Amino acid sequence: MLLPRSMGAAFTILLALLFLPPNARGQQPAGAPADTLLQLGDLLAEMRSNNPSLRASRLEADALALQGRQVSALPDPSVMIGYQPFPLLTARGTQRSQWRVEQMIPYPGKLGLQGDIADLSAVVAGFEAETYAEDLGFQVKQAYYELYRIQQQQKLILGFQERLQGFEGAAATQYEVGTGMQQAILKAQLERNTLSQVTLDLAERRRTAAETLAHLLNRPSSSAFMADIRVAAPPLPTFDEAALLAIAFNQRPEVDALEAATERADVQIALARKQFMPDFGFNVTYFDIGRFDVPPTATGRDALALGVSIKIPLQRDRLRARLEEARVRRNQVEARREALGRSFQTQIADLLSRLREEENQLSLYQEALIPQAETTLQSTLSAYSTGRTDFLDLLDAERMLFSLHTGYENTFTRYLKTTAALERALGVPSLADLETR
Repeated sequence: MLLPRSMGAAFTILLALLFLPPNARGQQPAGAPADTLLQLGDLLAEMRSNNPSLRASRLEADALALQGRQVSALPDPSVMIGYQPFPLLTARGTQRSQWRVEQMIPYPGKLGLQGDIADLSAVVAGFEAETYAEDLGFQVKQAYYELYRIQQQQKLILGFQERLQGFEGAAATQYEVGTGMQQAILKAQLERNTLSQVTLDLAERRRTAAETLAHLLNRPSSSAFMADIRVAAPPLPTFDEAALLAIAFNQRPEVDALEAATERADVQIALARKQFMPDFGFNVTYFDIGRFDVPPTATGRDALALGVSIKIPLQRDRLRARLEEARVRRNQVEARREALGRSFQTQIADLLSRLREEENQLSLYQEALIPQAETTLQSTLSAYSTGRTDFLDLLDAERMLFSLHTGYENTFTRYLKTTAALERALGVPSLADLETR
C-alpha cells in the first residue's frame, strides 16, 4: 500500500538511523590520531616518575642504605684528662696530670654483622617501595579502564539519543496525519530525558576517575584525561595455575622483600650470638711529670702506660632474650612467606576463573545476544513499516539492543580490570608479556 508523503519521510528517517554503521551512531571515529589518545603506558611511566608518595618510599630506602657505614664503623675513642692541683710525688718525680686515650673494639664480626643488617634493611625497603609502585600502577589501570567504560557508554548514549530524536520526529509525523499516537511521542521524549540524566551521572563518574588519575600522577588538573581511549584486551594466559604461581614467585617484589628479610633475620641471629662475646678496649696513658722539686733519685721524665680493658657481658638473661627474639622474628618471616604463597595460589585461581567466566559472557554477547537483538530490531522495524506492530514495540527493540551493548561494555571493562588484577598478582606489566616467555 502507498503511504502518505509525510509518513514516507518518517520511515526514511527511521531506516537511516537504524541502519547507520556504529561509528555514525554517535561514536567517535576509530581513526583518531595516536598522539591524541590517552595511552596507559605513558600514564604508568608518569606515575613512577611523579608520584610523591612513591618518591618518599624510595627516599626511605636510600636513607636506610646510608646506615650501613654508620653502624659498621668503630665507636669514637674516648679521651680523659686528669689534672692534680696538688702534685703527687712519685718515684719519677712530681706528677701533675694524666692524658689518656681509649678505643673500644667490639668482638670481631659484630660490626660487620651490624652493617649487613642495615644494608639488608635498605634492600627490604627498596622492594617494599617497588611493591607500592605496583599497587599504584594497579590503581592507575583501574581508573584508566573506568574512564574507558564511561567513554564507551557515553558514545552509546549519544547514538541512542540521536536515534530517539529521529523516532520522536517520525512519531510526531505519524501523529499529525492521524496514524500514530501521542503516547509514542511522549515515550520517546521520556526515554531521551532519562538518558540525559544518565549522561549527567556518567559525566560525574568520569570526572571522579580523572581526578583519581590526576592524584596518582601528581597533576594539578584532570582535564588532560578527557582524551579518547582505545583498548585491546590481552588474551587469557595459556599457562596452567602451577606455572603462573611460579611466575608470581619469580616476579613479585613481595617475595624478594621476604627473601631479603629472611637473610636479615639470619644475620640478626648471628649477631645475637656474638653479643655473648666480650668487647675489648685499648688505651694509652701519658703521665706529665714535673722537673723541679724532685728527690735526688728521680729522673723527672714523663711516663707512658699501655692498657687493655675487657667489657664482660654478664647480663646473660638479657642476651638470651635478644637471641630468642631474633629466632622468633625469623619464624615470623617464614610464616609471612607461607601466607604469601597461599595468597598467591588462591588469588590466581580466583582471577583465572573470573576471566574465563567474563570471556564466556563476552562471547555470548558477541555471538548470540547482540546479533539476535539486531535481528529482532530489523524484524520489528519491518513489521512497524507495514503496520503490523506499534511504535512502542520498535522502541523496546531499540532499547534492548542499547541495553545489550551497554552490558557488553560493562563486561568488557570488568574483563580489563580483572586482567589488571591478574597482572598485579603475577607481578608482570601485561599478560601479553607472558606469551613471549
